[in-house]
Amino acid sequence: MASPPLALAQSPPASSVPRCWSELPLDLMQLIFERLSFTDFESAKSVCSSWQTGWRQSKPNNKIPWMILLPEEKNYCLLFNPEDREENLYKTQHLGDNVAASYCLATYRSWLLMDPSLENREDLVYILNILTRERINLPPTSENIWTSILWIDDKTKDYLVIGKTLVYLKKGYNSWKKISEGIQEDIVFKDHKLYCLDKYDELRIFDFSGEFPLQISRVRVGRGYVTPRIRTNRMRFHGIPMHIQDVRKSKNVVVTVRGDVLIVKGKNPSWSDTWNFKIFKIDSSKGLEEIVSLGDETIILDLGITVLAKDLEGVISNSIYFTAGEIYLYHTEIFVFNLDTKKVEQLPPLVSSSLSFSRARWFFPSFRND
Repeated sequence: MASPPLALAQSPPASSVPRCWSELPLDLMQLIFERLSFTDFESAKSVCSSWQTGWRQSKPNNKIPWMILLPEEKNYCLLFNPEDREENLYKTQHLGDNVAASYCLATYRSWLLMDPSLENREDLVYILNILTRERINLPPTSENIWTSILWIDDKTKDYLVIGKTLVYLKKGYNSWKKISEGIQEDIVFKDHKLYCLDKYDELRIFDFSGEFPLQISRVRVGRGYVTPRIRTNRMRFHGIPMHIQDVRKSKNVVVTVRGDVLIVKGKNPSWSDTWNFKIFKIDSSKGLEEIVSLGDETIILDLGITVLAKDLEGVISNSIYFTAGEIYLYHTEIFVFNLDTKKVEQLPPLVSSSLSFSRARWFFPSFRND
């Protein structure tokens, strides 16, 4: 019996084949938009009317951390996207009359935790969305929340604010509550867990997934108290002021993409341009184990996390992104420490900018096209 002839693949009707880019199906168009950088995403809406329709129903890639810059005596912010090859600074709309007098304590997505009390002690700390201008005023507190954590749900507006004295506030609370005693050297919040490192090198982890925070871990990760600055009772170099001779040190907690906990120790002699960082991984059996490479990840020290930098244009892998304010306050220079070369480079946009800034912080923008 003869075998049946091979069936030829039938070509789809000519009417169903897109003849130009404007005829792409919406789902395919959205897949393209989701892979574009922010700059290319913004340009895509200008291609044609159908692309503009698809653009309104899509969101750009927000896996890349941006830098937010708060100019002094200005009521707007400037945003810097590391993947922008032209190194543009994007200006937000007017954010409120007292933004210029407010200090940015923390960021989460497109939300800022702002403290206006430096200018007027009667003003309340508030949460501000730099894209929608939504604002949430918080109850007053006498606690020190200079170093803070912010978390907020974009849809429900449920929020959590945690201060370095381990006070916290949730949506619906009329007053701040205490988690535990003690002032922390650094705090990081990720996946509903709070990581607290105190000046005695004790690391505690609290779980915030329930109604109340629960301590789930407590471990010593160092040799004890080390002052942020090394001082002596006499001048080490005759004729050079002591504040010039200070060696500034920092200790930060970092949680990696995989959930590992790192301790990052930084050092900078204030009379030198030299910066140095050492990274230690907490091992349950070995204690602190120094690591020399982050592989494809990079540290965003301001946020206390790592990101996968391998496929992110404009972000250097195996590096530490930090601001000078991480070592000492009131400095807004932004740097990248390369673990391969042990060299530090300053990000160029601030060098060329004529504006002075009161604060510079990293954040992950949450874009909405309603």
